[in-house]
Amino acid sequence: MSVTNGMLLDDILRKKMFHHVYQPIYALEDWKVFGYEALLRCKFFQNPESLFQFAMEKNRLYDLDTCSVQLALSSVKASYTRFVNVYPSTVLHSFFPDFLNSIQSSNRNIVFEINEAEKISDMRSLRRAIIFLKDKGYTVALDDFGKGESSLQTVIELEPDFVKLDRYFAIDLAVSKEKQAVIQMLLDICQDKNMKFILEGIEEPADLAVAKALGVHFGQGYLLGKPIPITE
Repeated sequence: MSVTNGMLLDDILRKKMFHHVYQPIYALEDWKVFGYEALLRCKFFQNPESLFQFAMEKNRLYDLDTCSVQLALSSVKASYTRFVNVYPSTVLHSFFPDFLNSIQSSNRNIVFEINEAEKISDMRSLRRAIIFLKDKGYTVALDDFGKGESSLQTVIELEPDFVKLDRYFAIDLAVSKEKQAVIQMLLDICQDKNMKFILEGIEEPADLAVAKALGVHFGQGYLLGKPIPITE
């Protein structure tokens, strides 16, 4: 059954007709798993971005976002650091503090990844929301930095706990002096701001070796581990 045949978003949400796969994030200093990122999958959509876009069109993005977070957290032990994606509008939603209260008992080791696929229109309000999250005991990551609307201004103003650099910078990193220079600059900023740096999309051993040599704190990508169901 497909959305075009009448599948309503209400059905997907109410029946939780989606699941998550989990991709490991490694500490490059000691090669130990630091945490897992929860990545939503739904059989009715070829990619999760299409589902979230559909939810946006139906004004149900907040509902899908929070439903996804709740399911993702319930599937993984709190002993692991769990990275879950949220859109800026979700964090700014008036109901979001109540949602946080509903998951309070499982808020240990949770990192909210601010998804930059949605343009940040109110940086000041988002900064206040991030401070609120930190006060509640959560940590925050800025996802896909270097892609779309993200900029150094975003990093400096929001001061996340983690900066996740888009996979573009991992591709051919070993032979690109320009990409190495960008990563070194970001590492210097992270050190000054007491932030941690995660490089996404690592697929080649040579690129991983250079990332480690540069001092990148954490790595994520198919070379280190593919997204898999939690049972595996």
